[in-house]
Amino acid sequence: MRGVAHLLSGRSSIQVVGVAAPTSESMQYIATTGPDVVLVDSLTARRGDIVRLISASSSKSHVIAFAVREEEVEVLACAQAGIAGYVACDASPDELAAVLCSAGSGELACSPRLAAILLRHVAVLAREQGSAQLPPLTPREREILELIDSGLMNKEIAKVLSIELTTVKNHVHHILEKLGVTRRGAAAAKVRKLGG
Repeated sequence: MRGVAHLLSGRSSIQVVGVAAPTSESMQYIATTGPDVVLVDSLTARRGDIVRLISASSSKSHVIAFAVREEEVEVLACAQAGIAGYVACDASPDELAAVLCSAGSGELACSPRLAAILLRHVAVLAREQGSAQLPPLTPREREILELIDSGLMNKEIAKVLSIELTTVKNHVHHILEKLGVTRRGAAAAKVRKLGG
């Protein structure tokens, strides 16, 4: 990274404040200086613990992964670690400087290929999240579901809520139907799993 720092120090738009290995001392230095951008190699970037430490040391510092291969696995590993930007392996010095300046402004400068990888991943997550959401339950259905989860039977639920047993049975039927399960315990478990 010293060679990269030397290359960048000759640019008027970039001020290099230091070069260091990811140690507790360097985290303290980041906290003290609060740089706009911290450039780390792609191997370090994929280690989410280091990225989180840097972010915790200085909330205003954007972490940029350097020498990233434009492969889906590597890009997604860096993104999941919390990286704010990428510099490809074959990036020119001008491209490197542009990515750093963009990141310092809170923007992401990346190749169309990297953008496509990230957007595809966001779409997959949205589909997964959408399919993992609970269908809307009425307030009464939620109330009955909580009582089912507490272990109450239909007669006990009717007594607690001061409603007819047939009304409870109808609500339970709708709950099971909406959640796509056939048993009361499975309905309660599904709601707990999905955080509803």
